[in-house]
Amino acid sequence: MAFRIDKYDASKFEDGEWCEILGGEFKIARMHNAVYRDVKRKLDKRYEKDFGRELTAEQEDRKEAQLVAEGLIRDWRDVTALNADGEEEPVAYSIEAVADLLQNRPDVVPYIAQKAVDLERFDREETDNQAKKPRASSAGKASSSAKAKAS
Repeated sequence: MAFRIDKYDASKFEDGEWCEILGGEFKIARMHNAVYRDVKRKLDKRYEKDFGRELTAEQEDRKEAQLVAEGLIRDWRDVTALNADGEEEPVAYSIEAVADLLQNRPDVVPYIAQKAVDLERFDREETDNQAKKPRASSAGKASSSAKAKAS
């Protein structure tokens, strides 16, 4: 099998891909995508300006929750919370709601981080037709093994 430079669907790196975590569905982007890096720089500057170089554990947790909320999670489905009457109701996706989720459910953070680094989720979908094409060299000529199969 050859090394494919287009193995991954790069649009999914920032747009995210749906996956199930603990009963909810989350659209999670790839770790260190451009949006994630931009948000990280913005938060680093803001937190240093507001709190200095040394953050408390609570400040670090809030900063990390904001980074994951803005940089990794793009959407969700089947996420609920109890309302004032004690009944479950759907929670609409928003950056603030994601940050609250991450603060209130720290058990979900490792799952999100794992999904964000799992490159298999971003594989380009192939058709059967693509898999059966003859192999070619980088110059566009069929490889010797493809020529031998054709004979």
